[in-house]
Amino acid sequence: MKQLFTIAALLLFTICVKADDIKHVQDTIIKTVVTETVTDTITGNIITTRTETEKIIPTVTEPESKVMYDGSSYNFIFSWKKKKNLSPHWTGIGMGFMNYSDIPHGRLKMSTSHNFTVNLFDFHKQIKNSNWLIVSGIGSEWSRYHFDDNSALTKRDGITVFEPAPKGVNYKATQLIAYYVTVPLLLEYQVSHFHVSAGVVGFFKYYSKSQVKFKDEEGTHKVSMGQDLNIRPVDMKFRLQAGIRGINVYTYLSPFSMFPKDKGPKLKTYTIGLMIGI
Repeated sequence: MKQLFTIAALLLFTICVKADDIKHVQDTIIKTVVTETVTDTITGNIITTRTETEKIIPTVTEPESKVMYDGSSYNFIFSWKKKKNLSPHWTGIGMGFMNYSDIPHGRLKMSTSHNFTVNLFDFHKQIKNSNWLIVSGIGSEWSRYHFDDNSALTKRDGITVFEPAPKGVNYKATQLIAYYVTVPLLLEYQVSHFHVSAGVVGFFKYYSKSQVKFKDEEGTHKVSMGQDLNIRPVDMKFRLQAGIRGINVYTYLSPFSMFPKDKGPKLKTYTIGLMIGI
């Protein structure tokens, strides 16, 4: 019984000490000392009175996030700032392979049909203290479609068509070039070093051209078959991306044709590529 009483006393003492430590961590104590000296008029003795007062100011501490986050809401490509956890994975450089369903005179050579991506800037917002981010930003994309058939895209009577090469001419290369500014709206989830994001990306075209290359008796020729070509000036694609640290695999899927209805062939492209975050 005596041993139980001793153990209980020790536990109580420990709890009191811990509580006192917590209090000192959380509270601010201000001590005021007032010293007053009075001389007795009869005896001539000097009487000193010392008064101490304490004022306790509670300190409010904010709850700490369970996820490391540096507080910054934006990133630039090639940023010198060290990126911590919950930094999004939009900025960087990448390359992908593009394709679409085969159509007459317009088969695509996927091995040489590339898109090159340079994403310059992102803006992101953490959803409370979770592992979720809302991500937007600005990027750019250069797309080159190389066709496998001896034909080229051109515009006839206001409509974009695949036109076979003239008789006796064999195209050495035939391609479509399209350059875009891209703006994403993505939802990204991160856990440990793994991340996955999905959403939509807006594509704003600022240049496009159809071009062929062929050789004849006079030498090698590179001929432009037309610009603009009715390609949508504003397009939208679905994007899915997953990766570990700064190495990502991404894919694009186009719900709309590259050309408006009755203005060109039905080309719903898809892309698979590799992205390196910088």
